[in-house]
Amino acid sequence: MKVLVCEPSAPELTGAVAVVGVFSEPDPRLPPAGLASDVWRRLLSTTRFGADDGADEQDALLVVADASASPDPILLMPLGDRRRADLATLRDTMAAAMRRLTRFARVATNLAQALTSVTNGADEAAAVVEGAMHGSYRYPPRADAAPGTSELLVVMDSKAAATAVRRRVEDAIVVESAVRWARDLINQPANVLTPAAFADEARAAGRTAGLTVVVKEPAQLRREGFGGLLAVGAGSANPPCLIEMTHPGRAGQWITLVGKGITFDSGGLQVKRKHDMVDMRSDMAGAAAVLAAVKAVADLDCPHSVRAVAAVAENMSGSHAYRPGDVITHRGGKTSEVIDTDAEGRLVLADALAYAAESRPDAIVDVATLTYDVIRALGDQVGGILGTDRGLVDTLLRHARRAGEPLWELPLWRGYRHNIKSKVADLRNDGGPYADAIHAALFLAEFTAGVPWAHIDIAGTAFVDEQGRADFGSTGVGVRTLARWLMDR
Repeated sequence: MKVLVCEPSAPELTGAVAVVGVFSEPDPRLPPAGLASDVWRRLLSTTRFGADDGADEQDALLVVADASASPDPILLMPLGDRRRADLATLRDTMAAAMRRLTRFARVATNLAQALTSVTNGADEAAAVVEGAMHGSYRYPPRADAAPGTSELLVVMDSKAAATAVRRRVEDAIVVESAVRWARDLINQPANVLTPAAFADEARAAGRTAGLTVVVKEPAQLRREGFGGLLAVGAGSANPPCLIEMTHPGRAGQWITLVGKGITFDSGGLQVKRKHDMVDMRSDMAGAAAVLAAVKAVADLDCPHSVRAVAAVAENMSGSHAYRPGDVITHRGGKTSEVIDTDAEGRLVLADALAYAAESRPDAIVDVATLTYDVIRALGDQVGGILGTDRGLVDTLLRHARRAGEPLWELPLWRGYRHNIKSKVADLRNDGGPYADAIHAALFLAEFTAGVPWAHIDIAGTAFVDEQGRADFGSTGVGVRTLARWLMDR
């Protein structure tokens, strides 16, 4: 999709459907641009724009106005209460609008000017572009589907404002393109995206972006002591691997991102229920997010050195599958007792974190679809975050909020540490029926060797499994947050 930033009088606007935001309790004396006053008054007499937060494409209103006022259609999108509107409002509204406008080739919008806090509108314009790209995403491509929008015009109120926001919009396009790559990876069926295929995708992306990509295969994993990754992958005909993608940077800090990459999770010998298993191709969303984030910051020429480490495997129940009661030796020598073969994510992340910590980076952030517990606590719109470094956690919370990928901090409560102690190993991979998100984070913290670390659990936000929703499938959550954080450090 081509994106142009233009003024209200730009000739390019002719022939484009306009997306216009309407706050609750709109003023009948101030019609949206291009809409005749009498048409606007008639609409308000028959239509209610509610004060709910968030946009819903079902509440949108497509208007074909008097040709003398506006020859092109106008899509009126509810923005809710003006006092609560923020960047997330713009992003979600534009995404909803694009899902509604799949049959329109050209779309124009002045949503970037909707907030009263606008200075030059750069952040607002970026949010609109992110929403448009997110809402126009389709997977898989279908031959019989509408061709979709090919051009987006972001309208600013002056030439100076348009010039100021172009660079920010270009950056947003780069990041959202990385989000789309992550979504494509996550949406691929598990029989297509095996661990080996995942590694091939990373290599191809690395070549395109000029990144160094190293893949550790099983023989090397055995030599180097990645016992958790090897154990989890042992029950599958598709062997595990460890993917490293590195952006060298020029100066500044050394950051490592770690991602859980279970390309399919059956639960192992403690097999999942049918309903819980059907979308488990998405259990590699954390790995996709960290690889895509490195790809994005490389394309943005981030000055910091950034490495992504993705622990990739299938958790299956073949004849060589690991068992409850097994004791695993991880990278670095720590041991863990297997209590639950469906708590495999922390076992592969333990190896990856221990490996990442050996180079003593300035910070480690891991991203994983790790626990059902975080879904029970926070639902499918908010992710969980825990960590050992106050400043790191606070910074990620702030960037996640601005990126439209909200996180909520859960306590890394040391009082529960005794629940993951084992009589036959250093740790056990299950702490009991309650507080599993905290138990999992306490387990992972043992492998970070004192490096400032944060853990992001995206189990509830990585994949939309409601068949009736227009945005069914992967969300690419985490990419925007990590890219913003890395570029702003």
